[in-house]
Amino acid sequence: MISTTTQLENYLLSVPQNIKSLSNMEFKPIQTKWSKKEILGHLCDSANINHQRFVDILTTTTGSVSINNYNQDLLVKVHDYQHSFKTGDLIIVWVGLNTQIVNLLKHVPKQQWELPCILENKQRVTLEWLVNDYINHLNHHLEQIFS
Repeated sequence: MISTTTQLENYLLSVPQNIKSLSNMEFKPIQTKWSKKEILGHLCDSANINHQRFVDILTTTTGSVSINNYNQDLLVKVHDYQHSFKTGDLIIVWVGLNTQIVNLLKHVPKQQWELPCILENKQRVTLEWLVNDYINHLNHHLEQIFS
């Protein structure tokens, strides 16, 4: 899992500067699609929720943690990322949340990467799987922002 935390650390160094160079963060291709700024807000929500999931898995005393889906569209709407935040402020939040994730993951002992959790569809996965899923999700949305 060192490569995963290293990848996330590299993003913490590169993504903020790359986003600052974009001029079209608020452009919405159609009203029902997120702008790049809203995607960044969604990535803040994702980091927040996934950090809590990782902590729950690492601290549970009951066996395995159930992971519930969340309404990502509703979170973007209630936070009103398009109008209520400056892009620079969202970058600060995103960096802070992902720094917290990196610091958490750096201290996970090897055996704990195999801790179980259960997805909403009842699929059993491990903490390692969930962290990789988080990184894959992040990659997907960063591609959208930088396309």
